[in-house]
Amino acid sequence: MSQELKELLRSVLQEELKPVHDRLERLEGTVGHIRQDVSQLQQDVSQLQKDVTHLQQGQQTLETTVSQIQKDVAQLQEGQQIVEHEMAGMKQMQERILEELRISKHNQSLILNDVTSIRKSVDVTVSYLQRRSDVMFDKLIDHEKEILNLKSKMPN
Repeated sequence: MSQELKELLRSVLQEELKPVHDRLERLEGTVGHIRQDVSQLQQDVSQLQKDVTHLQQGQQTLETTVSQIQKDVAQLQEGQQIVEHEMAGMKQMQERILEELRISKHNQSLILNDVTSIRKSVDVTVSYLQRRSDVMFDKLIDHEKEILNLKSKMPN
């Protein structure tokens, strides 16, 4: 084949293949954009997976916190029931004390009379004991005088 024919054939092929080359270049550009989009999507999916992991950890922490709060509420309710029970017991005790005070107030005059009687009895007893002790001291003094008197009459 001659050179001209080759050139002509090359020229015809280039003309015929030019639209294919153009489409191929556009296709390669499109594929490049798709690859970039896929890469970006992969990065986005990776970030979403990280975000989901963080959300799951946050949810787990929240569930733990909610569980602890529920336990605390249950303990507080139990403590409240104990306090209410103790307050009811204290109220009953307070009512009994008030009743005892009413009884004591009623009996106060009787007790005062008893104390007055006891005091009078004690006063009488003290008075009697003072007289007895005075008599005993007088007798003791008399005995001492008698002993001194006897000693003075005795020879040395």
